[in-house]
Amino acid sequence: MTAVFSQRRLALGLWSTVVAAAVALTVLAAREPTLPGDVRLAREAQDLPIPDRLADVVRAMTTTELVVGTGAVFAAALWLAGFRKEGVALLAAVTVLPLLQSGVKELVDRPRPSPDLVELRAGFSSPSFPAGHVMSPTVLYGYAGWLARRATRAWLRAGVIVPCAAVLVLTGVVNVYLGVHWPSDVVGGYLWGFALLGPAVDLGASGGSAGTTARAASRAKV
Repeated sequence: MTAVFSQRRLALGLWSTVVAAAVALTVLAAREPTLPGDVRLAREAQDLPIPDRLADVVRAMTTTELVVGTGAVFAAALWLAGFRKEGVALLAAVTVLPLLQSGVKELVDRPRPSPDLVELRAGFSSPSFPAGHVMSPTVLYGYAGWLARRATRAWLRAGVIVPCAAVLVLTGVVNVYLGVHWPSDVVGGYLWGFALLGPAVDLGASGGSAGTTARAASRAKV
């Protein structure tokens, strides 16, 4: 019991730190169109040898619309498979996601990178901070990775966690490479994404597993 309580305190402390960092960066982004290092890092990222096809695929996989739709289907599948708390937690997260994201974007109303400073290689339709193509997949792929950690088979854990981690790393780099976000927008996307992911994981973790539920039901019948 003491160990569990200590783990929850640690998790709460980490989540609080993430939220505080997200809020602090949001305040800075609202005050300044760029932060120190944004322009230099963006130009360096645009020199990376990233295939345009790869950049397009990563952008397509990380749109908020796709994340919300995929997350809703995934949540329904979890519910039907007996992982009800996990499914409810994911559905709640992808429901709040577009509301929180658009709210922060409109509140900050940060302009996108200027073509005078970087090369614009993709289109956009909303304010710059936080990066939606980073925040959204952080919630979905982060949740999928967390679920995979509970799998008993190593190959299954690796088969989910590695691709999810790769997408999360690539989407940050790609959005700067394409000139549609500053690096600080990307950091903000990760922070706000993890800020939303934390409560979802906490709610999902309180549900246990389908196997645990089935065993409990079996013991109750006996």
